[in-house]
Amino acid sequence: MKIQMCKTSVKCDLYKCKNMAKFSITTKGFLKHEFVFCEDCMKKMFECFSKEMVPKSINAPYKRLFKGEK
Repeated sequence: MKIQMCKTSVKCDLYKCKNMAKFSITTKGFLKHEFVFCEDCMKKMFECFSKEMVPKSINAPYKRLFKGEK
């Protein structure tokens, strides 16, 4: 899955949005066409996604020593 700048001038795919699309999501073979959306809708989607999913931090490649440990 890839998010990239929209190459053509089309309207946003989201319901009741009349803005021109700025971004597109492409999937290789999963959807038959690109999903396009404007900058405002992208911000709203990002807010919704960030409320549901919070990224976890990666584990350090070394073990930390805490006070009292050897």
